[in-house]
Amino acid sequence: MTVVEKLNDEIKTAMKEKNQRRLAVARMLKAKILNVNARGEVSEEESVKLFRGYAKTLAETIDLAKRAGKNEIAVETEAELAIVKEFLPPELTAGQIAEAAQDAIKELGKDKSKFGLLMKTVLGRLGAQADGAAVRDILNKLLA
Repeated sequence: MTVVEKLNDEIKTAMKEKNQRRLAVARMLKAKILNVNARGEVSEEESVKLFRGYAKTLAETIDLAKRAGKNEIAVETEAELAIVKEFLPPELTAGQIAEAAQDAIKELGKDKSKFGLLMKTVLGRLGAQADGAAVRDILNKLLA
């Protein structure tokens, strides 16, 4: 089952249950995919990238809303973020990312000039399960 098919099923379910928030989020995610490819033919990795980008935007919105004292907006956006996270694969723990990073460092050497290559190697091994920012932070700590 493709990502678009999953989203279509989710849209149907949300419509039957009259769950407007879930329906809106599923439609937004589908729109993100269709903006990239009008036929909805995107790989699992591409869809995860799109969804992670949207989740990051929502997290920033939550942070800004809380700082501005707009708690109602923050609560609504948190609910939306929770739905988006259901469509993302579970993220690896910091320990698991560190383990993959240490393996890459053993393989390529502990050299800050190879940071980009190390990032590419670790992200290539972990795929969509690891957030790039988390990998960057862990590599910076290990290379320090």
